[in-house]
Amino acid sequence: MALSACSGPPELPLRVGLNPWLGYDPLVLARERGLIDPANLRVVELESSGESARQLRNGLLEAAGLTLAEAIELASSGMDIKVVAILSLSKGADAVVAQPGFANAAALKGARIGMENSALADVMLQRLLEAGALQRDALSLSRLPVFEHENALMRGRVDAVITFEPVLSSLVSAGYRVLLDSADMPGEVVDVLVVRSEALSARPAQVRALLRAFEDGRLALLAQPQEAARTLAAGTDLDTVAYLRALGKVRLLALEDSVVLFDAGPEARVLALGQLVADLKASQRVMAEPDWTQLFDGRVAADVMATRQRP
Repeated sequence: MALSACSGPPELPLRVGLNPWLGYDPLVLARERGLIDPANLRVVELESSGESARQLRNGLLEAAGLTLAEAIELASSGMDIKVVAILSLSKGADAVVAQPGFANAAALKGARIGMENSALADVMLQRLLEAGALQRDALSLSRLPVFEHENALMRGRVDAVITFEPVLSSLVSAGYRVLLDSADMPGEVVDVLVVRSEALSARPAQVRALLRAFEDGRLALLAQPQEAARTLAAGTDLDTVAYLRALGKVRLLALEDSVVLFDAGPEARVLALGQLVADLKASQRVMAEPDWTQLFDGRVAADVMATRQRP
């Protein structure tokens, strides 16, 4: 009894929030393959990244997959978080998709645009305005969660949506037109793993397990893409072929890539950090550039890499 009293309560699983996005699927695959100890990690699937950010802010999650734009916004609001891994780069998997009658961005003057209430959606809106030489008040904006994008466009409630895979592939196959995508914004549409600083300090072993799970899932996906796609496509409206085609628009980064990028910091050429912050400022999502040395924390990724490389 005395020993039991001294040991304290068992440690709860680290809760990580994910919204439907192909760049987070390595962790989903790791869970489906039994590569995650449920007593150690709990994957919480949510409808939007905005909900992930809200639950992270309110202490209902210890970690979340978010866009770098969202992480910067959270940090600028005063939340103490760390970006512990850079998970993926979008190479066309995020896009502005319009009704067939709109030929280019300029043609959207006066149009109704459906978009999530997120930092990344506003970044893409800013680039759309620049591409079409439009003012923000020239568009009618409707804040819609991503699961409403397809229905809103098909029913004519909006003229265009700012959306992402797997919704993007469904819309393109239905004949809607891509006017701008993340291939036009290299290094700006970045997905990261964010951890509350207090959780990182108190539960480093679980954060290491989370990074290992992402890397194990990524390697499993690369080793057997067809088999993995059969598992992962079941959670989308895409078949296996369409899923793999969509996944081709996402560059999944290895854990060692995170270590290199963190070391490079603001000088990392793969990340367009200056442009991203400029777009966030223009959309009034943030007022100042974050302190990258405080936001980026590569220590856990480096520890995991060192452990994996030992004979």
